[in-house]
Amino acid sequence: MTDLSPLQTVEQRVRIAASPATVWSFWTNPRLMVEWWGASAELVAETGGIFRVEMGDDGPIMRGEFIELEPHKRLVFTFGWEQEPMTTMMPPGSTRVEVVLTPVGDDTDLVLTHSLLPVAAAAEHATGWAEYVGVRLPEAARTDATRP
Repeated sequence: MTDLSPLQTVEQRVRIAASPATVWSFWTNPRLMVEWWGASAELVAETGGIFRVEMGDDGPIMRGEFIELEPHKRLVFTFGWEQEPMTTMMPPGSTRVEVVLTPVGDDTDLVLTHSLLPVAAAAEHATGWAEYVGVRLPEAARTDATRP
């Protein structure tokens, strides 16, 4: 049986006061990932490598895999949830996230596009990306860029 549920795409754009190399590291280094997104992360930044973020004690776990990587420019990974009720609507790897990094002087323009989202989950994910990518990631990257 084919699922004909409508799907949606959400986008988040942000300028980050850090280089593309610094911003890239916050997506590919587990230690840096947890500074802005999640309590723990398992990341293998290679094609087919795991992308798994645990949001906290007994919190939801996001899981997917890296499918494309262009260092310091672009990465693409699949995205879904391990726990009910979200796994029914968005099982691990069922949606796609693309992150494009463009240098602008000493800063980075980041465009995140999350596609193949069930309509019922789109608003919640748009809100989540606005908080994590729009607020927390720029703060973590700015702080990292100013560390000695």
